[in-house]
Amino acid sequence: MKVQRIYRTTMQSFFVRSDYLFVLMGLIMFGVTMHAVFFARFSTPYPEIGRAVVFLLCLSSLAVPAMIVSVDLNHWPYSRGVVITSYPEVHQLEIELSDAVLVLKDGDISRIQVFHNNGKLQLGFAVFYLTSGDHFILPFKTEGMWVIQEYFKGLPVEYFDRLIPLIRIHPMESVI
Repeated sequence: MKVQRIYRTTMQSFFVRSDYLFVLMGLIMFGVTMHAVFFARFSTPYPEIGRAVVFLLCLSSLAVPAMIVSVDLNHWPYSRGVVITSYPEVHQLEIELSDAVLVLKDGDISRIQVFHNNGKLQLGFAVFYLTSGDHFILPFKTEGMWVIQEYFKGLPVEYFDRLIPLIRIHPMESVI
């Protein structure tokens, strides 16, 4: 808060994170159970039932990895190339989005809406509404996103729980 900092969101900083260990574990479990479906011998009177149960287990092992990857692919266009620069001497932030550059100071943000999954694996995004009537969206994985709330404390924040927090934009909305 006292030194100028620059936060750049790159593909590596967005996708190479610890939550991808869940993706890796899910894919390994998928491989192991698929191997069991095709090559294991079930010694019950109805081996097809055992094979079907193991196949359902196999599909369920892809649930968390599919959620993580789908949310990240949905959020990546909103984080790609975002650069947040803090200017503590004038108490301003510069946010370079893909299609605009914003310079924010006290009073420029009217409110924040946070959409999240309310789980241990935090997935979500925030919508920042500007006093000019426009808004912009930043996913949780955007580097330096937390700086906005630190710089402008006391902003009204609304929280919304979503099982899978995907960003849905309506064509008629005004987005910076």
